[in-house]
Amino acid sequence: MTATAEDLIGAWRLESWSLVYEDGRPPEFPLGQDAQGLIMYTEDGHVAATLMKAGRPATAPSSEAAKAAAYAESFAYAGRYEVRDGTVFHSIEIATNPALTGIRSTRHIQLEGDRLTLSGPDFAPGAARTQQIVWRRAQSR
Repeated sequence: MTATAEDLIGAWRLESWSLVYEDGRPPEFPLGQDAQGLIMYTEDGHVAATLMKAGRPATAPSSEAAKAAAYAESFAYAGRYEVRDGTVFHSIEIATNPALTGIRSTRHIQLEGDRLTLSGPDFAPGAARTQQIVWRRAQSR
């Protein structure tokens, strides 16, 4: 069965985010194998995602180096989404990385129970790798 927008509505917790290379080398995990994240799809077509490295310090970064590390260890964006033929398109309107603003990401949807896998081309131009992002539906209160 092909996934629809209604199937995505709600909150999902990150299980893994990996970069899978076409040449067969081992996958990379941009924020570590234990990265944390949350993505939310609304009924009216909005999406918001936040991902970060696990174990980040709870204190506010005060030095420029600490601020740079905090930026490098997290990633967030929001915008609109649409689903067509088993593919979700995220039109990024705001992002922690301004270079992603205006990008339209394409992700194939694989939905098995409460597990959602989104896969598609990497944002980096010319990269011979695919992003594979696995989410699990967040529990309600």
